[in-house]
Amino acid sequence: MPLEMRKTSQWWYGRYNVGGKVHCVNLWVRIEGKRPDSITQDGNAEYQVSKGKAQGKFESMVKQAQEKRQSEEYVQKLHEIRTGRRIDSIPLGDFSAEWDKAGRKRSGSPRYVAQAHSLFDRFVGFVQKGYKDAKTLGDVTAAMAEAFMGGERARGVSGRTFNAALILLRSAFKVLAQKANLARNPFAGIMTADEDTTHRKPFTQDELLAVLKATEADPFIRPVVVTGVCTAMRRGDCCLLRWADVDLKERFVRVKTAKTGETVEIPMFPILCQEIQKHGTPGAEFVFPEQAKMYLKNAHGVTYRVKRVLEAAGFFDVDEEDESDKKAEVVEDPRPLLPADELLTRGLKFLAEVPEGEIETTKRERMTAAFKAYVGGVCLPEIAANMGVSKSTLSLDLHEIEKRTGLRVLRSTGMKRPPKSLGEVSAARKKGLRRASVRDFHSFRVTWITLALAAGVPMELVTRVTGHKTVDVVLKHYFRPGREDFRHAIESAMPKLLMEGGGAVEAVDKGPGETLDEALKALEAMTEKTPSTNSGRAWKKELAEVAALIRQAKEWVDVRVVREVREEVKG
Repeated sequence: MPLEMRKTSQWWYGRYNVGGKVHCVNLWVRIEGKRPDSITQDGNAEYQVSKGKAQGKFESMVKQAQEKRQSEEYVQKLHEIRTGRRIDSIPLGDFSAEWDKAGRKRSGSPRYVAQAHSLFDRFVGFVQKGYKDAKTLGDVTAAMAEAFMGGERARGVSGRTFNAALILLRSAFKVLAQKANLARNPFAGIMTADEDTTHRKPFTQDELLAVLKATEADPFIRPVVVTGVCTAMRRGDCCLLRWADVDLKERFVRVKTAKTGETVEIPMFPILCQEIQKHGTPGAEFVFPEQAKMYLKNAHGVTYRVKRVLEAAGFFDVDEEDESDKKAEVVEDPRPLLPADELLTRGLKFLAEVPEGEIETTKRERMTAAFKAYVGGVCLPEIAANMGVSKSTLSLDLHEIEKRTGLRVLRSTGMKRPPKSLGEVSAARKKGLRRASVRDFHSFRVTWITLALAAGVPMELVTRVTGHKTVDVVLKHYFRPGREDFRHAIESAMPKLLMEGGGAVEAVDKGPGETLDEALKALEAMTEKTPSTNSGRAWKKELAEVAALIRQAKEWVDVRVVREVREEVKG
């Protein structure tokens, strides 16, 4: 077939037929000189030269296509002679579907599968746009794979994101290699990128207490946070905790994790048992059905609520330029925070009893729907999106209910950030990459593992709780003790002899007799108290003081022994 000259293009095109398929390609030869009215007419010298170049490239391309077609037919015939069947491959458009049907060790969570499909679709679109002749996975070459991953680098993704895409595509082609008749995995030779991993930071015990205190202002998110703190489970597993996985009698949680499919067993702390008994909904599939509903519909709503709790606890990023405008003290609302069921009953009663004509019918219906959803735990932006109205309109509606009833409705009241940040929630990375999260819901998992390992919990039990198969993953990504916690854990585990410095021998000035006398007097005072006056908190404090005195006496003996040993060595 002939060359083609298009009015809207400055390039020569060629159209040819090979194996019953018509191909039209850009020859990337520029049309020079003055164009004639028709391609069949002669033009000036420059035009004729460019046409000759295009004709030569066109004929070479057609020859290569014909030779390739003949080679493919030869291979097909040879394969058919040997095996009795023709070589088939997987159409590019069937990439995701065939990957779904392929056997894998773990099927993966719905979110993981959706992300994989998105990556495969982007890759297929890339190939179909840039390589018109590629129709099947068998047509994908190493050059195409390298070009696609080069585009990923150009997008400025992090090393971790780049590697995740590369490993997934490499494994997908490996799984489908036989069915797609791949001679070589096109992604096999591509090197992974260096990862500048930013680890999440664990909370100290005092920080954790501040976070739990902040959740009291948001009863909707509190049970999810408490579950995360007490179990080290991921956000989705906490929101979707089922009654079938909870044994309140034995105080154990046994859950098949959504991310890895591993079954974990976790002992329940008393605070979690109390939270489930207080906020759980017996008879429902999920322990916290409203939270599960939000997570399934809009997981970002859960993330937003947790971010607000962390901000109220004192964890937020500091912007030095406008920080002066945000240093607002926590404002205590004098109105009581009613339980959700009581608030809903009283609010709906008010809306139903408003005299006819005082509030327009359409507005009353909107206020009622928004109030129900908001008290049920749905965030204002989500309600606005669902109802098709602005967030400011709904905010005014809820403020009007507050003003007319004297009830405290809006959760934001009392959730303002403190004047000083206890730590940032994100960390800057190299230019072009968004800030990395260092404190979020996943930090509760890091905190649990760090506290457990620092306290001496065996690694075997920790991995049984977290579901990790290898110790390396736990130590690399989750065990992140602070310097003081790290020092305390090491010093507590080491022999006393290694902990004493040269001047520590003379540091203890009280003898063991005097110290033990004080301890005995304190114990006698504790036992003489009546049960009614012996409150739990005060009793624990006094017991700690007695233990400290006994420990001091022991240290005196230890120090004296060390000094005597040193003197004997010197002698």
